[in-house]
Amino acid sequence: MRQTPHRRSVARYGLRLAALTLSTVTVATLSGCGQPSPSDSGDGVDATVSVALQPTLRPDTSTPDIVDPSAPSSGGLFDASQALVSQACTATGEAWSFTGRVENTDTTEHAFTVGVFITATADGSEVGGKEIVVTVPAGGSAPVAAKNFFTGRTKGVECLTGVTVKADD
Repeated sequence: MRQTPHRRSVARYGLRLAALTLSTVTVATLSGCGQPSPSDSGDGVDATVSVALQPTLRPDTSTPDIVDPSAPSSGGLFDASQALVSQACTATGEAWSFTGRVENTDTTEHAFTVGVFITATADGSEVGGKEIVVTVPAGGSAPVAAKNFFTGRTKGVECLTGVTVKADD
């Protein structure tokens, strides 16, 4: 028997209706899965849900550690920036030079390391630098210098210094 276009559309409609009904029943069945159903206690009060007590978060009131600059850092080095009592970092043309004076106020002789660095002002990256070690007797002072320690640009850079002294072993 030959099907007419009308019968085919009715058959397709029936298949679509059956599929829609089946998916609706499936969704309705699954939507109830895993859901608790309240129990009727018979006292006229709606059922409630119990939740375990949660800990209360409190703001962090700890104080930050205070760093003592006179204490040695890793490697036994002390910040001795106060020992650099004078300094000048200048560029002549594209050549950078540094001069300064280191003063030892301690009662023992120390070898001071003076770091002189040219850094980019845009991002603080190091462009060039030099470390100079100078031994200063107890209660004394000594000059420190680095002539033409860096040759390069003079715009967009700055000269920074730092001084350390190694802890006595």
